[in-house]
Amino acid sequence: MIIKIKSHKNSNAFEKVLNYMLNKKDRLFDEKGYSFTLAHNLKGNNINEWVMQYRENEKYRKLKRVNSVILTHEIISFHKEDATNITLDKLEDIARQYVKMRNEKGMYVAVPHFDKDHYHIHICTSGIEYHTGKAMRLSKMELQKVKKQIQEYQIKKYPELNKSLVNHGNEKKAYALSDKEYNCKQRTGRASDKEQLIGMLKTCYKKAASKEDFYENLKLCGLTTYIRGGKISGIIFNDKKFRINRLGFTEERLTELDKYFNRSNEIGTMRKTQSKIINRNL
Repeated sequence: MIIKIKSHKNSNAFEKVLNYMLNKKDRLFDEKGYSFTLAHNLKGNNINEWVMQYRENEKYRKLKRVNSVILTHEIISFHKEDATNITLDKLEDIARQYVKMRNEKGMYVAVPHFDKDHYHIHICTSGIEYHTGKAMRLSKMELQKVKKQIQEYQIKKYPELNKSLVNHGNEKKAYALSDKEYNCKQRTGRASDKEQLIGMLKTCYKKAASKEDFYENLKLCGLTTYIRGGKISGIIFNDKKFRINRLGFTEERLTELDKYFNRSNEIGTMRKTQSKIINRNL
């Protein structure tokens, strides 16, 4: 999933953002006309009541500046290829988990939308915590942590939403797309060069009996490698350079092939030796 956050510093943004979120044109409803509206640390069930409470809460702000962030408009977006596996219940559950992971002390309104063939959740988040006056701002590191946590929750709870995985700085998820690549695929519907290349590397890896065999398979697939520091470092694909380790095929992973290959040879040798001993005894 992709998470985008846009800051607003004008108090008029409360009405603007909420009116956009709650319009019926893009709201997601099921066949019975049901949709969910998650209101956290807010009372009532309409825009006017919520705007009044957001503004009232601003009176508790400890550090007041001219350019203080009054609210953030946050969007959790899923890939359109996951559309058949997405339900309102899943979206609501993910929205509630996101609130817990982001900061339960904040004030939130969250609703689901369906636009341009993909699902997303819009969230109006207060600029400060409820009645504490503490800013809700997230540092880059904190935001990355939230992104990773909510995606890990998605992977564990809803593994069927596997088209919406994004690389949030975790090398173990090198198979996932960057935000830029994800947006490009959303727009064009085509697999990126990175996706195509990873698919080819996976095939070469599965067929390989050793690291040397893996590199030989790359040649057979028509892939050109380049050397850096005296060893194969990357692949040239569609006139672009890709580092092999950043595609998930680290030196440690490739070395495992050799370990498995050597172990298989040892087992094979042991079996042959045992067979000869048995034959002698017979």
